[in-house]
This record gives sequence, structure tokens and C-alpha cells, in this order.
Amino acid sequence: MLKLTPPLTVIEASLFDPSFSMLRRWSEEPDARLPSADPVSPLAEPDREELIRDWSQCQAAIAHPPAATAPCPMPASLAAKIRQRLASQDRAPPLQPAPGLIVRIDRPMGPRGSLDWEMPQPLAVLLAGPTEQRDLWQGWLMAWETDYASDGDLILDDQDAPHDPLAAMVQVWNPLQLYWPAASAVLGQLQPERLAAVRDLALEMSTTSPEPGTGRAGTLVQRATSGGHLVLTGMPLADADDPRWRYRELYFTAADLLRNMARQSVSVDLARPWWQSLFNVFQEGTSAAGLRLTPMPVAALGPAELEAESAASWQLADWILCRLIPGATGDSARLQLRLLQSEPLLVGLQRGERVRQQARLTPERPETALIAGADQGLTFFIRDATGETLFALPLRDDHG
Repeated sequence: MLKLTPPLTVIEASLFDPSFSMLRRWSEEPDARLPSADPVSPLAEPDREELIRDWSQCQAAIAHPPAATAPCPMPASLAAKIRQRLASQDRAPPLQPAPGLIVRIDRPMGPRGSLDWEMPQPLAVLLAGPTEQRDLWQGWLMAWETDYASDGDLILDDQDAPHDPLAAMVQVWNPLQLYWPAASAVLGQLQPERLAAVRDLALEMSTTSPEPGTGRAGTLVQRATSGGHLVLTGMPLADADDPRWRYRELYFTAADLLRNMARQSVSVDLARPWWQSLFNVFQEGTSAAGLRLTPMPVAALGPAELEAESAASWQLADWILCRLIPGATGDSARLQLRLLQSEPLLVGLQRGERVRQQARLTPERPETALIAGADQGLTFFIRDATGETLFALPLRDDHG
């Protein structure tokens, strides 16, 4: 069997060992709570201590470098990869999701911001198409170690140029969903016919299972897909001693990091919208203030609107009736209010000391509407005719 480059131990370390920045922070703040290097395969404490010792030794060696020597010429293969990367950056399309786009992910992110772990090295993903879930795209992981290519890995060639060296082949056997906002850069773009070839290969993999023992690691072959597209791939996986089985295990686990990001996105997106939490906020706030909050039929404030489902309608003390009408995106709502008593009331929304919206309810003009949104730091208030505050309630995000 050919000697494959790089060795599996190097691939595993690059995918799952802590990044240099994390090792530096561990060495500087050994007792501090730091992000996890890998939520899928977390480090055991002895391994962490060994890595910190090795890092400290490297730092000490760097602090006392040997005497300067004549620089060695750059290897031609490395120079070619640098030129390839620069060309892909110069001709990269905008960072907008589209089928065939190849993107780099180097930061773990979810709908609520950065996640509590670090990625030791960037990962590349080829986008196939959007899902029904907002900000989630179907795709395949990509990699650069073409020595480990199997019949389920499509090698990019000159017709796919320019593309970054990180994205040298599509792991068609490693599909995933990507949370799009985590993409940080464009590494290239496949033309529609090349994306069709990837889809053909994916379909073939889902319908056929080649017999083990017929392939050879490190060998590339040209073949035609069922749709007539010529592609360059590796040979089928061989028996259990084939190192490409372990290679697949490593990259499938690495892809779990991205799958975890996608799962968090789905769980947040399927959570109860912000406007639906407002009734709980009002319940807790009125209870703490010793006031009565009475659920009411929706019709208490007039006919239901066709374009929006009402979250709730309730009576707050003997002051007002309130009905919630959600906005189109779920992160805003209209508070439709009606005066119940004969004395005027001031109702409104303020941020800090500044009043953003306010209306005076009177028997002659008993109704008004206020618009509130999530993450705006608003407080709902009711005041009497003299301006004295009768009730104030911060409209916090109650997802948790």
C-alpha cells in the first residue's frame, strides 16, 4: 500500500487538538474556565496537562532561538498552494449563500452568538441548497487530503479553479447541514454542471454498496456518473486495514461539530416566539405587584384579525383590556389596549428614562396600540392622569 500523506495521527491532531490560542490561554490561566476544544471528544485532564507542558517547552525554545542561518528556499508545492489560495481570494464571489458555493467555517456560532468551544482548524463546506429551516443549508464537508480519497470523494480539478487548497475534494459520503451565519469566507464556487456531478455521486452512494477489498488507497481514477458527468475520485474502500476507514471516522466526527451548530439553530428556531412569552411576563409581573390578570376571550377587543393569530387577551386589574397581535417574524408584537375605567390613563413604552411610545386613554378615545420588539430593552407602563406610575413591567426575553 502507498504511504499516504499526511499521516492519520497528524490529521487527527489538526482536527481535534486545541488551537495554539487555546494552549496559550491554558498556560497563562490554568485555573480559568476556558472554552472546550471539542464538544464531541473533550480532552481528559491528563492530556490537557501534557499539552500545556509541551506548549510551555515550545515557548521556552522560541524565546531563545538558534543563531540565524541562511533561509531555505520555499518548496515548489507550498508556493503553488499559496498562489492557489491568493487566486481564490482575488476572484471569490460575495459571501451570500448559493448552491455550489464553497465556504470556510472557522468560528462556532449559533443563533445566540459564539458557542463555548473552539475549532482547531477551519473546515470547508460545499453548499447544495437551502432547507425549509431558516439559515440552514444542506451540503457536504470538504477536505484537502486527496491521498485518502475513496469512490465517495470527488476531486476538484482545473475546471473548478480557482478554489482554496483547503477545499480540494468533496466528501460526498459526509453530508451535513450548515448554519449559514457561521460561514466566514468564500473558498470557491462550483459551476452548476459540477454540482450536478456531485449530486450524481451522492445518489450513487445512496443506492449502491461496492464490495470491500476491491479498492486501493492513494489511487485516483476517472469515471462517469450515472448522469454522464466525468469525475475524478479515489477507489472503493478495501478491507478493515484500509486507513481510509479511520480517515472517514475522523472527518465524520469533525463534521459533528457543524451538525451540533445546526441542531442548536433548529432548537432555537423552533422555540416559542418572543411574543408568545409576553403573557407569562405579564402574569409574573402583575402577580409580583399584587395585581389581578384575568384571561379574556379574544373577541373582547373586537373581531380577530385575519392576518395574525392572537396570542392572548386579558384584563389587567380594572384598568385596561390588552390583546397581543404578533408581528410577521415572531420577534415583535402589537399591544392593542382598551380603557375600562372612567378616569384617563397614560399607557406607553419607554427605554431607560426616555419614553418611546405613549398614548392617553379616555372614555372618548378608549383604544390605542403600542408596538414592542424583542431585545429592545422596553418597559411597559401605566400612569394615572397626574403622571404617577401605577404599573411598570420590563418586557424581557422570556425564552429561557
